[in-house]
Amino acid sequence: MITVLITIYNSEDYIHNALDSIYEQTYDNWNVLLVDDASTDSSVKLIQPYLKDPRIELIRHSYNQGQSKSLNTGLKNIDTPFFIQLDADDWFYPNTLEVLMAEALNQPKDVALFSGNINIVIEDDTGKTVPLLIKKGGTYSNKYEFILANSSAWPRCYRTSILKKIGGWPIDDPHEGRYVEDLRILLRLIENYRFHWIDKELLYHRRHQNNMTNNNTKETAATLKWIIKNTLKRWGDKYKPNFSYHSDGNISLAGLTLKDQRLPLRKPKF
Repeated sequence: MITVLITIYNSEDYIHNALDSIYEQTYDNWNVLLVDDASTDSSVKLIQPYLKDPRIELIRHSYNQGQSKSLNTGLKNIDTPFFIQLDADDWFYPNTLEVLMAEALNQPKDVALFSGNINIVIEDDTGKTVPLLIKKGGTYSNKYEFILANSSAWPRCYRTSILKKIGGWPIDDPHEGRYVEDLRILLRLIENYRFHWIDKELLYHRRHQNNMTNNNTKETAATLKWIIKNTLKRWGDKYKPNFSYHSDGNISLAGLTLKDQRLPLRKPKF
């Protein structure tokens, strides 16, 4: 019923935790698709024992193509009704798939995304994970509420047919989908489909010194600005974005201004 899609790039320190968390699931009707984006470390070697399980498949890129292209490679090879994206350095709660599938199978066909809450943990210099906070998702009545929330969704479990219908992850931004791919696909989906949030912790998200977002702040911020402007233009070009610039180099969407009347669209409260 569900495929766990994991993209890998030099993930030798974490991939076994991600895979082991799948084996610990209380729901067993799953398979795993791994897409290696031309790793140069021992990631592929370390997952070889798992490939003895017929439920686990590996696809390898001959050169590094980035996150969105890796996800699209995986999407082309998924034939289950649902799939969930799992970063190689994150891991599931034992009941994650059971909770998601129980909800997904009872939702209307126009619900494209199923998500919950995440437990954010910090990895210290010794490799030990220390709890930081529980971050909750939310519900959104329209696409503008979502874009103004400056948020994403975790974990991201998708209805496969809808992702294939919209063509997967866009790669037409200046960095060809290497950054902020989660927000980009969610903004495409919420244009015509609905999201379903489950108020339960379903994912452990590991923050460490090698997180791509932390190491590519300039590129991430530039891509986020491009995505927001591109999205608003696609949505009818009614609003001008107002950005907040933070001391760490990141940006966020502070609000929207009507282009014709110059009246602000207030940020919603959740």
